[in-house]
Amino acid sequence: MATHPQEILKKYWGYDNFIPPQDLIIQSILDGHDTFALLPTGGGKSITFQVPILLQEGLCLVVSPLIALMKDQIKNLKSKGIKAELISSEITKSDIEIILDNCRFGGVKLLYVSPERIQSQRFQAVLKTLKISYVAIDEAHCISEWGHDFRPSYLALKTIKELLPGKPILALTATATPYIENEIIRELHLENPNTYRRSLYRENLAYRIHESEDKYQDLIYLLNQFPGASIVFCRTRKDTYELATFLKNEGFDADFYHARLTTEDKNRKQREFIESSSKVLVSTNAFGMGIDKPNVRNVFHLDAPDGIESYIQEVGRGGRDGKKAQGILLVGKEDKKNAFKAFRSGLPKKNEFLFIINKLYNYFQVANHELSQGQKPFSERKFIERFELPKQKTKKILQFLVQQQMIDIKRSQQQSLIKILIRNVEIKDEDKPSERILSYLARNYGGIFLEPLAIDEYKIAQRLKLSSGFVKKTLKQLHEADKIFYRDAAIVKLSFLEPRDDNFIKIGLYKKFENLQRLKWQRLQAMYYFIEDDAICKSQLVLRYFGEKKTPKCGICNVCSPFASDRKLSDSEILDYLSSGNKTSAQVYERFAYVDKNILLNQLQNLLDEEKIKFKIPDIYSI
Repeated sequence: MATHPQEILKKYWGYDNFIPPQDLIIQSILDGHDTFALLPTGGGKSITFQVPILLQEGLCLVVSPLIALMKDQIKNLKSKGIKAELISSEITKSDIEIILDNCRFGGVKLLYVSPERIQSQRFQAVLKTLKISYVAIDEAHCISEWGHDFRPSYLALKTIKELLPGKPILALTATATPYIENEIIRELHLENPNTYRRSLYRENLAYRIHESEDKYQDLIYLLNQFPGASIVFCRTRKDTYELATFLKNEGFDADFYHARLTTEDKNRKQREFIESSSKVLVSTNAFGMGIDKPNVRNVFHLDAPDGIESYIQEVGRGGRDGKKAQGILLVGKEDKKNAFKAFRSGLPKKNEFLFIINKLYNYFQVANHELSQGQKPFSERKFIERFELPKQKTKKILQFLVQQQMIDIKRSQQQSLIKILIRNVEIKDEDKPSERILSYLARNYGGIFLEPLAIDEYKIAQRLKLSSGFVKKTLKQLHEADKIFYRDAAIVKLSFLEPRDDNFIKIGLYKKFENLQRLKWQRLQAMYYFIEDDAICKSQLVLRYFGEKKTPKCGICNVCSPFASDRKLSDSEILDYLSSGNKTSAQVYERFAYVDKNILLNQLQNLLDEEKIKFKIPDIYSI
């Protein structure tokens, strides 16, 4: 029986030694102390709470907002013979009871839950029946209202000290300035905590800024120059689809990912990416934070994130295996101007702030000092249209009200509706999926040609042996082709959590909103300072932002090493290639993709100046 943390590490993980300060964090937990730890992305945070519970009786309660990460960790733990479970909304009540019984009788060592679960009074009562040794809170910066990723559900974690008196708490994060660290400690009510900070310095990860006039073409060049599994972050769902399609057409193994995908599609795309050594995944920031893929070689950003915290978390997906990796941020000439303009134009002034909130209360007929009870159907689009409100400003204010726990907005499900608009004889007897779905609807839903009927996409998928995500996608396509009317099931409901207080809204609430927007503006400015400063090592700039003042130069960023590739190119290589016949610029770029594009362009320009090569402009009439 193992009696020391290093024995546990060797037995289950196969490592001989911890990476400091993992050993100190583990000992702090074993000694019963509240603990705060800041470790870089990929720095082994999970080890610090998984190891000590294997030396203790009872279980460790793990709180995380990342379902994908929790699932991944549980899978890995079970593969090592360590008993771990997850309670989430995807699990039935009967299965939850079985898991809790296993927790009570010693069958589980680590129980993973979301912060929302801690809000449940029923679950709070259950916690008192479990033998919990300590609590690990991952992504602890989410509890800070002034942090970059504040989540209201984290505020419920303040109650853990009352629910589990005397039990130590381990708060973990990969992105926290000294100010945010103090707020985490204060908000979680940590008592004289031991604090450990490992430098966020990543010696194998290069931060590189690439000026670009054509981001799509430059991305192709860079993907050819630096092969390997890559993540490309885009701003919108539409961008992910369009860019992934573009890359596929250029011969890359590419796919897209965003938050609106079905769970089934998300799991499939994640699995395919994790198992591949060359796939390019184009994603919004919905992907990556919970995915344990060590061999990501490149992380590209086609748009600058809204702050250095977000950037470091996203780019930190690269090189978790310790081998060379890089984060490449493509920047256009107008990017900064457009980003600043978008921020300012989406920022409500005080009169707009008060006007929009006033209209929200009036929309639901809520008087001053009144608390409206119950959930109410809510269409953000209809609300905006009715009062002719600015879309982005309204979205920003609604999001702020949710964060301040003044309102709650939830999606609830009801059955979807379908009516077939074409005649029965127009439905073809083919094995094509869309025709099979139409045929199934026509046979099994009497009257579906006359009026919209409630249908169950999951049931249809089971009967036709298709994925529910594919069925929904096909139904949407049939709707767009005017073959059916299809209304998806999602319905939004709004609840008021606090009485209306016009005086507080006018003074206290607006002041808080104003301060928060000022902080976001400062973060955006800091992001572009990081991008534009070409005199200081990029790694040093990042580390200074997080309070690390005296750090060495990295030697691999675009400031320390202007050209990303060490490969050299001779004039004779270019001339030999061009001597075989006329080549387009795209063919030249692809042939010499291993060389930095700036070097290649300089050499081509020199050869042009020396009249050793020439551009051939096609006859306009032959185009």
